[in-house]
Amino acid sequence: MNTRIRLLALVLGLIGALLSVPSAVATGGHHGDKAGRIHFIGLSNNPKSNSGDPVIGLGVIHARGVDKVINNHKDRFVFPKGVVVVKHDRKGQGGHFDKKTCYGVFTEHGTWKAVGGTGAYANVSGGGTYKVKGTVVGCKRQPDLFQLRIDATGKLNY
Repeated sequence: MNTRIRLLALVLGLIGALLSVPSAVATGGHHGDKAGRIHFIGLSNNPKSNSGDPVIGLGVIHARGVDKVINNHKDRFVFPKGVVVVKHDRKGQGGHFDKKTCYGVFTEHGTWKAVGGTGAYANVSGGGTYKVKGTVVGCKRQPDLFQLRIDATGKLNY
């Protein structure tokens, strides 16, 4: 049993080390000249919220932040080291709602571009694509359940 625990600890340690390599490589080795892949994940469970929901940066920015909506086409991602302003352009959308079960889903996809920043991200540039998936349960104005996930991937330089 003791050997199994050591083996499991070794395997978990190796997996952790391997998972940290891509983000270390993506961030480069020096300050002020970082470039690499980025994956922003935006999450919400409040259909009335259009600002203040969490956004996670995985890749060249590796931090938790907050999404502050500027308008229908721009957001400010506020991270501990600065702000990234993102402009997004919808290319398509879809969805359906079943009135009998009060269940619906919606999707959207498009492109995004970093158009400004502050702090560590003052000279940010780059962009990519995004996908949105939402689920709603409830036939009332305020649904019983609401889930929204935004996945934006691409390249970022700062």
